[in-house]
Amino acid sequence: MAVTRLKILFLSHRIPYPPNKGDKIRSWHLLNLCTRLGAVDLVTHADDPRDLRHCEHLRESCRSVFVERLGAWTGRFRAGVALLGSTPLSVAWMTRTHVRRHVADLIANNDYDLIVAFSTQVASYVPKGCTVPVVLDAVDVDSEKWAAYGRHNGLRSLVARVEAKRMRRYEQCCGQRAGRVVLCTPREAALWREVVQSGTVMHIGNGVAVPDEVPGAAAREADLMVFSGAMDYEPNVLAAQLAARVILPEVRALRPGARLRIVGRNPTASVKALAALPGVEVTGEVPSMKPHLEAASIALVPLTIARGIQNKVLEALAHGLPVVTTPVVAASLQDNGAGGMAVCAPEDMAAVASALLGDVAARERMAKLGRRHAQRNHCWSHFDAAFGQLFASIAQTKPVVGTQPQASAAKAPSTCP
Repeated sequence: MAVTRLKILFLSHRIPYPPNKGDKIRSWHLLNLCTRLGAVDLVTHADDPRDLRHCEHLRESCRSVFVERLGAWTGRFRAGVALLGSTPLSVAWMTRTHVRRHVADLIANNDYDLIVAFSTQVASYVPKGCTVPVVLDAVDVDSEKWAAYGRHNGLRSLVARVEAKRMRRYEQCCGQRAGRVVLCTPREAALWREVVQSGTVMHIGNGVAVPDEVPGAAAREADLMVFSGAMDYEPNVLAAQLAARVILPEVRALRPGARLRIVGRNPTASVKALAALPGVEVTGEVPSMKPHLEAASIALVPLTIARGIQNKVLEALAHGLPVVTTPVVAASLQDNGAGGMAVCAPEDMAAVASALLGDVAARERMAKLGRRHAQRNHCWSHFDAAFGQLFASIAQTKPVVGTQPQASAAKAPSTCP
């Protein structure tokens, strides 16, 4: 069936390539789908200078690419000034007036069928009164993340509580302006309906590439545990410290040969310092996670703050790696990974991990169940089908791929902050 080629404006909070961290994995696949459906103008930001070298790769598939380089000190200054106003600090840190003008010019001079905004931060670039349909992929509920940061004591927690309130009002505004608000899990979608109460909300899950073959449990490095992620992201930093300073010593008391490998880009000084502890290795950025996922015996994911789907968990399941994790992480996956995960409180993780490390048969059984779950529930083809049909229905074109996803509306506030 022939389909109408869409004209799409794609707004992204950071360069969606390479897909080497959670949000960029999702944004890259979403952008890739958009370029297959039509002509795409990309407006994005570079918060890491190393990402600028990938602009040419993006220009191969996009009609135009506009990248705003974000300076760290400029962002901090803008966020500091924003403390005196009502704009969320994270929005002030990233957005720029001249980028907003550029987006307005693009909308005025192009007959777009659709605007896709990846993350709430860039939704503010869409002008008030814009008549082009907007799909906001918020991924998760940012205001709840800031609220979690604010449940502690100290100045940083006070700032986090302020940011949570501001972000909640901002999310309500975003929900009013978007034709659809997409979240990555049923839990996040339900949370948006409950606490944001704005917009027509649906969920579309993440995908993962499942290898055809992976090493069996007996062929992996004995007593090796792995934790992966961007190691400058605060929830990952806290989890890495918990894993290395609390959980690993308890595991080593039962299994002296136990080791923990912390894999991920941009490790902070506090994460690098963990390498001095017995049995801990900190790799920094690696070309591929594949060899580390196929070497380890279990994935240890002791996150206590977690929003959305954790791609590190999907990748572990896809590579036949049993996952020991917390209830807040498991809640994002249907059926808790369908048998591929051991879910427990952080204080119980050492005992659970020790038992798994000593039980090859249990690890093999969990590996098969986890891979089956990833194949059935998290193929990228499901992601493409859901977003493709959503775009087609909103832009009033013929169906592109897949079947119509379920969506439900929530009452929106009457005014926009």
